[in-house]
Amino acid sequence: MNGFKKRGALVVLFLAFALIAAACGTSDDTTTTAAAQQTTTTAAATTTTAAAETTTTAEAMETVLACLVTDLAGVDDQSFNQSAWEGVQKAIEQGFADPDSTFLESDAEEDWQANIDVFIAQGCEHIVTVGFFLGGVTALNAIEHPEITWTMIDNILTDENFVPLNLANVRELVYQTDQAAFAAGYLAAGMTKSGIVGTYGGANIPTVSIFLDGFTRGVAHYNEIKGTDVQVLGWNVDDQDGVFTGSFTDMVLARDTADSLFQEGVDIIIPVGGAINLPAGDAIIASGLDAALIGVDSDAFFAMDNQYADLWLTTVEKNILDLVALAIQEQAEGTWSAGAFKGDLSNDGVGLAPFHSWDDRVSAELKAEVAQLLEDIKDGVIKADFIQVP
Repeated sequence: MNGFKKRGALVVLFLAFALIAAACGTSDDTTTTAAAQQTTTTAAATTTTAAAETTTTAEAMETVLACLVTDLAGVDDQSFNQSAWEGVQKAIEQGFADPDSTFLESDAEEDWQANIDVFIAQGCEHIVTVGFFLGGVTALNAIEHPEITWTMIDNILTDENFVPLNLANVRELVYQTDQAAFAAGYLAAGMTKSGIVGTYGGANIPTVSIFLDGFTRGVAHYNEIKGTDVQVLGWNVDDQDGVFTGSFTDMVLARDTADSLFQEGVDIIIPVGGAINLPAGDAIIASGLDAALIGVDSDAFFAMDNQYADLWLTTVEKNILDLVALAIQEQAEGTWSAGAFKGDLSNDGVGLAPFHSWDDRVSAELKAEVAQLLEDIKDGVIKADFIQVP
């Protein structure tokens, strides 16, 4: 492990993981470590009730000083950074995290290490790092600081040989979002009037492409069942490539990308990459299109600005908030364990948000089909997890 002591190893680690993760295709059931299985059991049993049922009070324990480092999208990205910070806030409200728990935003890649250095100097006991791109810096610092508990969101930490590190002080939260995105694709195929739906992402990295892939396969499933020919623009399953802006912060580029897809006839679109979905909403509003958005990560009907509320058909959700709060809670209670936790339909780690303003436009028949599809995926009757999530 001496290589991890050098900053140069950070780049090697990140590139190695990116290559293996991006290359993942169809997979069978994955295996987990004993620690990961313990984490899964604990999280699955408590995720939906953590807010309502707390058996341990703040007076019976010492609270945890929890600190969060964002990726470049910032804490108000209305997506996974914001959800993660809300998880820390939930832990504060429940009395498990210290009221002085805080966050630092990252404006450039250099800020990741600088922000972690600040938190280490401040004595943070639990550091949450948000996003695939922070995998390398998280691994480096978790190895150097085993006294700190770490929560890594959207990345499994590996060494330069692609072997999971299985660090005793790190819990990794990853999500089988293609399961819920599959159902969203089926829904979109049943709702489109033009027969063309679309997608684009910020970058072709596993945590983005998994949404695009699941969505596209869901549309194909609808076509197979219904004998239709709904087209998907923005992702090719065979090539594992599609339309990407190359940025999670360039809203002008996102608007141009969305406009281009709408001009090709797309009337339902799922942009993946935080707030880069909002320019698609601006395009719909400006052009008066009869079109809909599908959100990602957090229920966009509530997470995004009110002016877009009526545009959200649904959202492919990741339960980041509850699982971040749970990790802090378990550290405070002395029950925390390390390992990879995979959120999927079976443990409410992923799901579809309500239809909100579109509820009366989705037929009862289609609602029932989508609900049954989610159950079938959950029960393994239909395979919808083609991207390997460790």
